[in-house]
Amino acid sequence: MSKINLFRKISSGLKIVPLLLLLAACGSTGNAAKKNSKKAPDWVLSGTSSAYPKSAYLTGIGESKDKKSAELDAIEELVSVFGQKVTSASLASRRMVQAQSKGVVASSDVASLDQGILREVNQNDIIAIEIPEFFESQKDGKWYALAVMSREKGTQIYSNMIQKNETEIQKLLNQVKSDKDPYTLQNFARLDFAEEVAGLNEGYLKRLTIINPSAGEKFASISTPVQIHKTKYELAVKIPVCVSVDSDSDGRIAKAFQEVMSSFGFNTTLGSNERYKISCQNHFTPGESGDGKTKFCEYAAECALIDTFSGETLVPLSVTGREGSQTAQNAEIRAKQKISSKIKGDFANGFQKYLGDFTD
Repeated sequence: MSKINLFRKISSGLKIVPLLLLLAACGSTGNAAKKNSKKAPDWVLSGTSSAYPKSAYLTGIGESKDKKSAELDAIEELVSVFGQKVTSASLASRRMVQAQSKGVVASSDVASLDQGILREVNQNDIIAIEIPEFFESQKDGKWYALAVMSREKGTQIYSNMIQKNETEIQKLLNQVKSDKDPYTLQNFARLDFAEEVAGLNEGYLKRLTIINPSAGEKFASISTPVQIHKTKYELAVKIPVCVSVDSDSDGRIAKAFQEVMSSFGFNTTLGSNERYKISCQNHFTPGESGDGKTKFCEYAAECALIDTFSGETLVPLSVTGREGSQTAQNAEIRAKQKISSKIKGDFANGFQKYLGDFTD
């Protein structure tokens, strides 16, 4: 073989080797990248995230067979830091919804979370929480979710909410104090709403203190639901409610009304000059079965809590039905028991709704 041909052969071999090495290197890099894309992030492996250090974030890690359940599990773990569990979605009172829509009390901003989650949990449980990362493990057949709350963001949000709510509470308290006639159900409703708002603030302050203790100390003197509850009941005892019930020889029906109003803190009277009056007209009609063995009592009760100053019916109650027994007397007793039961249930709920519907 000539020197020229030998040189060409060696040169050709040298060119082939680097090319093969390059192709092999490219192939291994591609496989490594594909493999790393499926590698679990640090927060799945170690339970902590380098991107969300504890000094700046509260975190919770959830896992489940589906993505949504993993997200809920992560939120649950984060919220447990505050010593509570995530509660089911609940409806706020009408007055709270209206106050939030008007901007007079704080409302939570949780738009960053999935709508499916928002339909299942109480929005007050997930204020300032975000789900920035998910991971699906093909090996485990599970989804993992990371829930985070920025301490800085949480401090700002909760501080603003607490301050806004406290401003509204003080407005309500001042309205009661400055009213020329403070002893009204309207003022009682104001205090009832102030107590509701204070209850929210109590929960917000608890969270703020955990997120940022020094920020929580600044709100140590805010109104508490216990304080307002005491003020509300002190007002209630000075608002007498007259109870007037006819066809109530044993006082059973009147007693039911007295128990309901007493549970809210009101004193009841039998006088007729009070501003607030509960009137109840009862009608009992006896009857019997065809064979005369069963005695019946058909009953109808038309009742209402009335503001005699305005003539407005505040809480209506209408009850009808029929009860039977071996004697007419027992049938009527059963009828009165049914009416009393409706008072303790429906009338009490109606009065609570009246308070809940109150808006200035």
